[in-house]
Amino acid sequence: MFIKQVLRLSVLVCTALGLAGCGDSRSSIVATTYGPVQGVEIDNTEIFRDIPYAAPPTADLRWRAPEPPQPWTEVLDVSAYRPMCWQVTESGNSEFLTLLTEGSGMSGFGQWAVKTFAGFADMPVDEDCLTLNVVSPKQFSAEKLPVMFWIHGGGHQYGSGGRNYDSTTLANRGVVIVTINYRLGLYGFFAHPELAAEDPNGSTGNYGMLDQIAALQWVQDNISAFGGDPDNVTIFGESAGGHSVGQLMASPLARGLFHKAIAQSGSGFYQFQSNDHAYERLSGKAAGLKAAERLGLGPTNQLAAMRQLTTEQLAEVATDPLISSTFHPQIDGYVLPDATSRLFAANAQAPIPLMVGSNADEGSVLYYFGLSPVDGSTEMQQPKTLEEWQQLLDAQFVEAADDVAMHYAVDQDQDVVAAAEQLMGDSWFGRHAYYMAQRHSAANNPTYLYFYERRPASNDETIGASHALELNPLFGGFIPFWPTDARDDELSEQMQLYWRNFAATGDPNGAGLPTWTAFDELNAQELALGHERSYSRPVVRADRYEAMTNQLLRREQALQPVSSD
Repeated sequence: MFIKQVLRLSVLVCTALGLAGCGDSRSSIVATTYGPVQGVEIDNTEIFRDIPYAAPPTADLRWRAPEPPQPWTEVLDVSAYRPMCWQVTESGNSEFLTLLTEGSGMSGFGQWAVKTFAGFADMPVDEDCLTLNVVSPKQFSAEKLPVMFWIHGGGHQYGSGGRNYDSTTLANRGVVIVTINYRLGLYGFFAHPELAAEDPNGSTGNYGMLDQIAALQWVQDNISAFGGDPDNVTIFGESAGGHSVGQLMASPLARGLFHKAIAQSGSGFYQFQSNDHAYERLSGKAAGLKAAERLGLGPTNQLAAMRQLTTEQLAEVATDPLISSTFHPQIDGYVLPDATSRLFAANAQAPIPLMVGSNADEGSVLYYFGLSPVDGSTEMQQPKTLEEWQQLLDAQFVEAADDVAMHYAVDQDQDVVAAAEQLMGDSWFGRHAYYMAQRHSAANNPTYLYFYERRPASNDETIGASHALELNPLFGGFIPFWPTDARDDELSEQMQLYWRNFAATGDPNGAGLPTWTAFDELNAQELALGHERSYSRPVVRADRYEAMTNQLLRREQALQPVSSD
């Protein structure tokens, strides 16, 4: 999600000291359907940064489905990263990075260095951002390689596919990596009645998803030229990117554009944002009207006026808590025909191999962003006393409240916050990975569940296996001052091989790796990516996930049929 941004610090050190390896050679020139591109060579890979896959979504193209880019004839230099998609850089990822480093157990100097040199506040942003990056190994046979298509996280409002995930170590395992930028927040997931009226499919609010689909189509048309196999594409993503994986599996528009899927700390299962209905927050269209009202616009032709405003003028609605809470993929009857969880329950998702999982302490940092411990809460509830804890459980889990409570040690007021942290991780992430595995495997689709437990290697750490911590070993990143030991190197190799094997064959198992038993509802197994070793076992938190099941079922049953108008 955010952790590899600290790599900027090592780049600055390399540049300042003039160390070997700082200079990069130019890559070969590759012809794409829109024009030739040339990137750089790094560590036996060729990296192509910010190749346009769609036209700039600005002016009249703001809040429209992506259009093809304007072709070019001269070689396009794609050796350097361009701005991220528009987002607020002073919060979100920056705050997360601060909390992560403070709880990692790293030295005080290390925390200062990371916060000083690896922040997000100085990163450039722009609406003109629909680009993707390709990392391709140089020394492989003529046979086309599996493609791994990465979707970054950040709550659908923050983040970037560039800079953070250009992993040469993963690519050198024998895959072509594609990472993308897609419109975020106000520009990616804003809905409005006038937008639905002008769209030929009556769709609004899913521009970020349509960007992802356009990038997948670019892969189909172009990845062969980079050594990738367009018939063997695995989508993978974390947090909001994991939700996007589930939502792309549920979208008929994406069918056939990918062949395997990996959802990390996200599934799309708890997101019920709708164009037309206010389920657990404002409907998308109502939020759009409220945004126009806040901007002081008249009752008609609001869309034309909003397309004339600058990003600075729109910032107040982009950051409004009530309005921005709706900036997620929207049930619209077209891009998303229904809620993702319900489509999986109906076996309407893509019938492909799936790997899905979560981290043991997802809530240890995220809880302090003010989120309720239970997804689906319509009001903010962060209990601090025994009475408030019991009220939360009764309101959310009703008849199962006592069954849920038995899994959390709460004997006095002082226990409540720690329990709420753990409940948040289980409720928002762990249980939905489990439910996703249940529903997908029930249709006889190959399914593999993991549970990440590796903590920072320090006696002073306080965050456990927090949200996003699996990204560094997966992408083989080096984080200066982060507490590590030999297990981190072993785990990174294991994870890269599991992910590579799955992308190649749909089965993560391979020579030299601990056996990963496939998930089956009658034999619910998970791979523990443990603090000290990796091994298969029965799902360790299955009982608490089962106790929470009815809460999700009630929410699904409350949804209205999607209009076909």
